[in-house]
Amino acid sequence: MKVPVFRYGRMVDLSRPLAPAQHPWVRYETKVESIAKEGQGWYVVGQMQLSGHAGTHVEAPLHALEDGADVGALSVEAFFGEAVILDLSAAPGATPVDLACMQETARRAGGVRQGDIVFIRFDWDRRAAGQYPPYPATEALGWLVGQGIKLLGIDSPGLEIEGDRCLPNHRLLFGRGIPLIESLVNLEQLRFSRCYVFAQPLPAQGTDAVPLRVLAFEGDE
Repeated sequence: MKVPVFRYGRMVDLSRPLAPAQHPWVRYETKVESIAKEGQGWYVVGQMQLSGHAGTHVEAPLHALEDGADVGALSVEAFFGEAVILDLSAAPGATPVDLACMQETARRAGGVRQGDIVFIRFDWDRRAAGQYPPYPATEALGWLVGQGIKLLGIDSPGLEIEGDRCLPNHRLLFGRGIPLIESLVNLEQLRFSRCYVFAQPLPAQGTDAVPLRVLAFEGDE
């Protein structure tokens, strides 16, 4: 039996660091014990307390659907495979991205294919603090879902319509079983519109969201 071979030219980490000093939803407690009998001077047992929505995180259907799947029930295969990066960094804040814009952006990226992971780049961290992010119009999001995508990620803290507490965009995704990754970073560092993504959440049962590590692998030029 041959071992699978995976070759890549470079890797970009798309995950935010989890640090208590940087995020109010993260807290660490560390117990240090000395074990001099064994000739060791350092032994640590750490405890973490954090929100499932801290940093770069994935939301499962349970987040917006009472009978939706929790994080532990998500398909592992949804979190690795080919990804297409949709560059919407020019989209104005607090404004929906309409269907025509979404389709043209996808065309420039080489198209959205069945089984793709889709990452939307808004360059959120470069925008003015306090501004509401741009977001896909529900019609545009429905078109993406209709292409057969298996996972959606964004570099902003949410993709919902401003002021709409019914969460239509979340419900559209989750009704099709598509997880949502929020708060990606470093999408601007990717050189190509397609890459290979590997991102796995912890198999946390009974929860709607959990932080995860997201890695993007690019081929050689």
